[in-house]
Amino acid sequence: MRLYLKMLNFLKPHIKWIAIAIVLAFLYVIFNGISLWVSVDFIQEIFTPSSQTAQLHNASNENASKAVSPLSGIGKNLTSKKVKNTFTDVLKQKIRSLLVRKNKADTLKLVCLVIFLSFLLKNVTYYLKRVITLFVELKIVTDIRNRLHATLLRLPLSFFEKRHSGTLTSIVFNDVNAMNTVLNESFGKLILLPIQIIGYIFILVSLSWKLSLITFLVVPLSGILILKIGQSVKRKSKRSLQRISKVLAVFQEAMTGIRIVKAFGGEAKETQRFFEENQEYFRLKFRQGKLSYLTSPLNEIFGVLTLVILLWFGGKLVIFKTGLAPEDFVRYLVFLFATFQPMKELAGINNVIQSGMAAAERIFSILEETPEPYEKPHVLKIHSFKKGIRYEHVHFRYKPEGPEVLVDIDFEIQKGETVAFVGSSGSGKTTLVSLLPRFYDVSKGRILFDEKDIRDLDLSSLRRQIGIVTQECILFHDTVRANIAYGVEKASDEDIRAAAEAANAWEFIQEMENGLDTRIGEKGVNLSGGQRQRISIARAILKNPPILILDEATSELDTESERLVQEAIEKLMVNRTVLVIAHRLSTVIHADKIVLLDRGRIVGMGTHRKLLASNPLYRRLYELQFQDVQWQEVK
Repeated sequence: MRLYLKMLNFLKPHIKWIAIAIVLAFLYVIFNGISLWVSVDFIQEIFTPSSQTAQLHNASNENASKAVSPLSGIGKNLTSKKVKNTFTDVLKQKIRSLLVRKNKADTLKLVCLVIFLSFLLKNVTYYLKRVITLFVELKIVTDIRNRLHATLLRLPLSFFEKRHSGTLTSIVFNDVNAMNTVLNESFGKLILLPIQIIGYIFILVSLSWKLSLITFLVVPLSGILILKIGQSVKRKSKRSLQRISKVLAVFQEAMTGIRIVKAFGGEAKETQRFFEENQEYFRLKFRQGKLSYLTSPLNEIFGVLTLVILLWFGGKLVIFKTGLAPEDFVRYLVFLFATFQPMKELAGINNVIQSGMAAAERIFSILEETPEPYEKPHVLKIHSFKKGIRYEHVHFRYKPEGPEVLVDIDFEIQKGETVAFVGSSGSGKTTLVSLLPRFYDVSKGRILFDEKDIRDLDLSSLRRQIGIVTQECILFHDTVRANIAYGVEKASDEDIRAAAEAANAWEFIQEMENGLDTRIGEKGVNLSGGQRQRISIARAILKNPPILILDEATSELDTESERLVQEAIEKLMVNRTVLVIAHRLSTVIHADKIVLLDRGRIVGMGTHRKLLASNPLYRRLYELQFQDVQWQEVK
C-alpha cells in the first residue's frame, strides 16, 4: 500500500486533468448504457406486433405512474424494492415515451438515430478521455525519469561504488519503461472501468436483485484466483528485472572493454556469459507470461459458468412469470455481457500493475536514498579562497564497519602552495584529496577551509573553488566547445580559445574538421590520450578555480604528450593552490611540500630533498623510478 501512495504523489500535479477524465468516463458509461438499453427496444420494436407494442406501451405508462405516485408524497414506508421498481419502471417509461411512435417506421427511425448518436458521443468522449490520460501518463513517466536522474546526480559517490552501472542504467530506462507500460495499459482503464462496472452493476441490480445475487456469489471466486496469480506475477517480474540488469551489465562490460576482449580472444567467453544471463532472463519471463495469460481464460470460464446459471434461473423466472419481464431478462443479459468485458480487462490490469510494482520498488529505492550533500540547515556560502586548508586529525572509512582507510591525517596547506601526495598504490592518496570537495565525509576529525569546517559550507560554493584534472579524462559525447565550457556555459568563444591555447590544445583543435564544434565521441574516443588530457586541462583553466587538484594527470602519456600536458599544467598552476597526486616522482619534485602516505598514515612530510635525505620509504620509491644518472641530474 505504501508503494501505491508514493505513486499517487506523482498524480497530484495533474488532478485537474484527472478530474476531467473522470467526468468524460461518466459520460462514456452513460452513452454506452443508452446504446445498450435502446438496442433492446430496437429488437422489441422489430419483433413485437403493433397491437402488442401499444399494449406494452400503455402498461408501461400505467406501471410507471403507479410507481411514481409514492414519490410525490413523503414516502416514509417506501421499501428498497419499491425504489428499485421505481427506477427501472421510470427509466423504461421515459425512454419509451421518447422513442415509441404510432407509426412503427417512425419509431424504428428514431431508435436507429438514438443508437447512432449514443455510439458517436460514446466514442467522442472515449477519445477525449484517452488523449487526456495519455498526456497524464507521459507526464508522470517524464517526471519520474527526471526525478530519478536528478536524484542520482545528488547521491554520494559511495552509492555508485556499491552498484554496477548496468543496474542503474537498467533502472533508469528498463524499469521506467516498465512503469510507462503499466500506465499506458492501466491508467486510463483504471479511471473508466470501475465507473463502467459500478454503473452496469447498478442497472443489473435494478433489473433483478435475484439474478444479481447469483452473479455476486460466483464472480468473487474468479477475483480471488486472479489476485493470487497477480501476486505470483509480481514476484516473478521482480526477479526478471534483476536478471535483465545483469544482462545489461554483461553487455556494457563487453562493449566498454572491447579492445581487451579482442586482444585476449575473449569473444567466445563473453558470448557465453551473455547467452547464459539472457537464457535465464528468457526462462523467468516465460514463466511470468504463462501465469499472466492464465487470467483471461479463467475469467471467461467463470463468466460462462455465471451465464449458464443465470440462463437457467432467469429463464425459469420468465417462463413462470415470477417477477421478470422477457425484455428485462434480455436487458439483464446484455448488461451482464457488457460488465464481463471491463471486469476481464480489470483482472488483466491487475497482472500488469503487479508486474510494474516490481519496477516501481527499484525506482523508489533510489528516490528514497539520502542525497548528497549532508548539509546542515544553515550553511555558509563562500565566494573566495583567502587563507588555506587544514586537515585536523582526519580519519576515514568507506563503511561504518569497515577498516580505516585514513588514520590521523594532520597537515596544513597555505594559499598558493603546491602540495604533492605520494605513496604506493592503495596508500590513500586519492581518498585523502577526495575529502576536500566532499565526495566523501570524514569519519572523524575535520577539514578546515579558511578556518571553517567544510561541513558548515554550502557544497556548491565550496566545489566552485576547486578544479579537478584526473588521470581518467571524463569527456562527454558532445562538441569540443561544450566539453571545455562544461560548468561555465556562458563562456565566450574568446575565453574558450584562450583556455585551449593555455592548455596547448588550440593547435590540434584548429586541425579538426569543425574546430570547436567537432564532436569528440563517447568519452572522447576520437582523440588521443594527450588530447583528451589537454581538453580536460582547458576546462579547468576556463573554470579558473583558486584550488586545483591534479590526480595522476600525466601517468599514462607518452613523452611528447606528457611534455605538452606538463607545460599546460604549469600554466594552470600559476597563482593557484595545487594538490598533486602522482606515482612518478619526477612530476612532483619541485612541489613546496610533499606528503608521503603509507597504509593510510602520513609517514613523511617535507620538500623533495628533505625526504630524500631523511625518509627511507621515500628514498626507496625514488630509487625504483630513477637511474643513477637521473639521480645525479636532480642533485
